[in-house]
Amino acid sequence: MNLWEERIARNEALFREVNERVAELHDDLGAGATTDFVCECADATCTERIPVPMGMYERVRNDSHLFLVRPGHQQPEVERVVETDERFLVVCKDTPTAEKIAEQTDPRS
Repeated sequence: MNLWEERIARNEALFREVNERVAELHDDLGAGATTDFVCECADATCTERIPVPMGMYERVRNDSHLFLVRPGHQQPEVERVVETDERFLVVCKDTPTAEKIAEQTDPRS
């Protein structure tokens, strides 16, 4: 297991967990409402916010391999962009190590 890949995947999983708490606080909003979520990138010091419609957030959370990041925050070594918006990217884990950690740390599984 590549330690660098593991660190990236664990940082992203931590931000996903933070965003799950944010979503819980806003679960009374409709699918079209937009909420600011934390960028789920690999940079442990990143504190950027991403405005994401709740419906999109829920769709991303239905797949443990998907994460929301700011454009430019993606890590092509371990993930690929599967959807683009001017405010955010949806990235999918693309290595066995990152996929495994994403699955193991998914709060919804």
